[in-house]
Amino acid sequence: MRFNHGWPVKRLQDVVEILDHRRVPVKASERALRAGTVPYYGATGLAGTIDEPIFDEPLVLLGEDGAPFLDPYKPKAYLIDGPAWVNNHAHVLRAGPLLNRKFIRYYLDYFDYRGFANGTTRLKLTQAAMKAIPVPVPSLQHQRQIVDILEDHISRLDAAASYLDAATRRSEMYVACHASRARSGTELPLDEIAVIQGGIQKQQRRAPGEHAFPFLRVANVTANGLDLQEIHKIELFGAELDRLRLRKGDLLVVEGNGSPSQIGRAAMWDGSIEDCVHQNHLIRVRPKHMLLPEYLEAVWNSPENRRTLTAVSSSSSGLHTLSVGKLKRLRLPVPSLAEQEKVASRLIDARASRARLVHQLAAEMARTRQLRRAVFAAAFSGELTGTNTDIGRLEELAGV
Repeated sequence: MRFNHGWPVKRLQDVVEILDHRRVPVKASERALRAGTVPYYGATGLAGTIDEPIFDEPLVLLGEDGAPFLDPYKPKAYLIDGPAWVNNHAHVLRAGPLLNRKFIRYYLDYFDYRGFANGTTRLKLTQAAMKAIPVPVPSLQHQRQIVDILEDHISRLDAAASYLDAATRRSEMYVACHASRARSGTELPLDEIAVIQGGIQKQQRRAPGEHAFPFLRVANVTANGLDLQEIHKIELFGAELDRLRLRKGDLLVVEGNGSPSQIGRAAMWDGSIEDCVHQNHLIRVRPKHMLLPEYLEAVWNSPENRRTLTAVSSSSSGLHTLSVGKLKRLRLPVPSLAEQEKVASRLIDARASRARLVHQLAAEMARTRQLRRAVFAAAFSGELTGTNTDIGRLEELAGV
């Protein structure tokens, strides 16, 4: 990590007061009995509320364990003010007389924790390691100037990120609107216009052996289509392959999901893998002669049908699942084949436009993330000036 050569560098323990000894962890069950409005903080931010505070002053909290220490784009520290309770998953720091509180918070977000945070399954920043973190300490006036310039750049990048996020949501709504327009024609029961088939349950006896075949799982059917990067195999017996082999144009429907809004998400099988079957948590819907596969996928993923599937999947136990029986009772609008072709063509064009836009937005989002990192690098090496010359230097540091 490169600092301005004119700045003194001190250990963190020499410029802050560590108040970890005052932290008190409280189980969620106990907090439920101590209802209140006092914020209860953990490793990455607010974790609930409680009835009374143990701190009441401006402080800096830094994750001890559970913080994203090795992700350079995610925060590890945050500020709190006023009454608060902090558990044992966050270090509690009071900025000393040499430090601006915002300056040290931003620095701790930027710091490279490799070699400081360690652990196998869960990274932990011990108090001993935290104390040894090197901190640049320019004058307080210089720190305040750095914070002002840093926050100005960050606000601009935040605005850009919000715009890109909104543009992504608009692109999704654009496709959903086209899918909604697909709904026309006479409504017919699904089992009259398609053949509905369950899949194979994973069992020990089906471990891949002499007759192993490609096997699609729920993970292969995403909200944005098929994901075939990782394909498992399963053992088949007798004539199972003939009965269960997928055909190009089959619709694969997710039977169950932890999120009700994801129940029944579906993607059309593209036939790219020969002799492929599917697991029992996917339901195969094979359109008959009066139904085009592309139209079926379009109308299936329309917002109206998604709401219907969420309602159909609910049960008295609170679980959300679909079944072959439930799908048979589902009704879908079926226009003429000519109209189905038009609908499918319009939706394909809309998805292609969205894909191009999403690709462009992803590139811009990556650029914004790199610039954000460059802002911090420039700030703590003393290279931010608050003038137009910053832009060129930030782009140089970000490599964009």
